[in-house]
Amino acid sequence: MVYSKFRLNIILQVVLIAATTAAFFWTLDQEYMLITSSSLVILWILEIIYLIWYLQRIQRDLIKFITAIKYNDVSISFHKKKKIDKAFQSLYHELNNIIQDISEVRSEKETEHQYFQNTIKHIAIGILAFDETGKIEVCNESALKLLDKHSLKNISDLESVQVGLSNQFIKLKPGNNKLFKLNIDNEIIQLSVKTANFKIKSREIKLLSLQNIKSEIDQSEVDAWQKLIRVLTHEIMNSVSPIKLLSGSLIEMYEENNQVKTIEQIDHSTIENSLLGLKTIRKRSEGLSNFVETYKNLTQIPKPKMKEFAVSDMFEHLKTLFNKDFQEKAIDFSFSCNPKDLILHADEKLIEQVLINLMKNSSEALLSTKNSYLKITAELHDEKPLIKVSDNGKGITHEEIDNIFIPFFTTKEKGSGIGLSLSRQIMHLHGGNIMVRSTPDVETIFTLTF
Repeated sequence: MVYSKFRLNIILQVVLIAATTAAFFWTLDQEYMLITSSSLVILWILEIIYLIWYLQRIQRDLIKFITAIKYNDVSISFHKKKKIDKAFQSLYHELNNIIQDISEVRSEKETEHQYFQNTIKHIAIGILAFDETGKIEVCNESALKLLDKHSLKNISDLESVQVGLSNQFIKLKPGNNKLFKLNIDNEIIQLSVKTANFKIKSREIKLLSLQNIKSEIDQSEVDAWQKLIRVLTHEIMNSVSPIKLLSGSLIEMYEENNQVKTIEQIDHSTIENSLLGLKTIRKRSEGLSNFVETYKNLTQIPKPKMKEFAVSDMFEHLKTLFNKDFQEKAIDFSFSCNPKDLILHADEKLIEQVLINLMKNSSEALLSTKNSYLKITAELHDEKPLIKVSDNGKGITHEEIDNIFIPFFTTKEKGSGIGLSLSRQIMHLHGGNIMVRSTPDVETIFTLTF
């Protein structure tokens, strides 16, 4: 509507200029029209001047409007005037509406910004954001308190907290969750740091969330130690109790009323029973010694020798190892890689050891299962490799699943209880983890993440 009125005014002025021009040339052929011709020239000049003024006026106002928008100036206003034609009044009305809308949006953004700042300020988790130059963009009170700083202007200021800490924060990759052990005022804290990257107006921003999880770790360690001590106590008592009873029985065989029996009082049956008791004590002592040796091996896992290898080649090797056993037990075994040329950067022998342990466990769990299967799959999830070992065996109950990774905990009659604990330690040495999900008699899935 505004543009139509403006266009109509321009057309009208151009027509008037054209008509004046035509009238001027017509008067040149007429006698006694000199004054009229001069008047038409003046009129023609005035019409052109008015047209230029008309166009420049709208141009000036539009430049004024655009400049105000460019510099976020919403204080300007285009007022209607009675002497201005309706085309300009409508235009100014629309420009004022646009300025008002921008002002409202700006006010809303300012409110949202204040809300965001207050939220960041009051949350218990530390928030720290900095750009590619190290300039701190956001740092809340929780972050300053965790790092024992009054203020932070640049990420390099963290060097006073711990040497090399700023570089470690800068090198963190998006999506990673890493633990940092810091000494703050002679107190050790365990700092869990999560990272995210994003862009603001072509500027790279790294956002870190900081949380002291020392209390949680301490509680987890206490729980783990309590579980381990219960298992160790159970295993040790299983060996010590028979030894104690047998040794007491042997003493009774050779003592009577706290006096050592004479040779005449000791018959052949006593000697046989003594020999049997001593053999039993030796057997239980060997079992206890093996238990201690097993625990020693559990705490002395070799450091992984990292290299790249094809996962499919490792699967083929495992198939060769277990093929005969699976055929005898009628277990349908299969494996797959996606992509087929998936490469893993790890210690191949240690990862094979983990998979062999999981496959043996699955094989035992499938003994009483009809139409049994065992599948191993390797794939990429969020560009990170993972391996899954799944079967449809008897599975793991809800009560057992929290304890299966505790050293020496076992649900098998002749199990050592270190296989899964050893597997978890190996995965931790690779910077990964092992997890399990089980529905008894339906499916059990162990997942190795790297």
